[in-house]
Amino acid sequence: MNGNKIIILSVFVVVVVIFAIVFGKGMHKDGNVKPRYDERQAAIRGRGYMFAFYSIIIAMCLIPMLLPDTAIAFLGDTIYLIPLFVGLPIHIMYCVWNNAYIELNLNYKSWVCYMLFVGVFNIGLGIWAISSGRMIVDGVLQVNIANLYLGILLFIIIIEILIKNAIDGREEDDDEESEA
Repeated sequence: MNGNKIIILSVFVVVVVIFAIVFGKGMHKDGNVKPRYDERQAAIRGRGYMFAFYSIIIAMCLIPMLLPDTAIAFLGDTIYLIPLFVGLPIHIMYCVWNNAYIELNLNYKSWVCYMLFVGVFNIGLGIWAISSGRMIVDGVLQVNIANLYLGILLFIIIIEILIKNAIDGREEDDDEESEA
């Protein structure tokens, strides 16, 4: 790598880090980058991590046993992402449905805008990789599939949280009616 590319890459990394810090502070009500959870949320998140960990272990054991050699050859390096593709949604969905995903100090509207932006950006990268012929090269799936997966996962998370909020809102309305 020549000097110009290293300088450009370094400047890009610094700009991304500064953008992440500024946006992270703006996403939290108290201006802190670190998320805050109460004790109940921390315990639920711990159980979510446990379920995700065990699902990753199971996926890592089942992949070589269940997939034929042709599928393993097609997956190439992306085979190492499959356990992540299994564990990540398990943790997130468990936390969402047990009210432990949204932080106490989170600015909800900023967070949704950020998730939408990152989701659209990753789906765009995935579509670009497909249209430019870089998703599958020489009959092997490339790591670009992670962008497509992440973009779809972020939209699923947003939809799931909206559904959960609607269910919780309906339960609160039913509780208020029963008290009256």
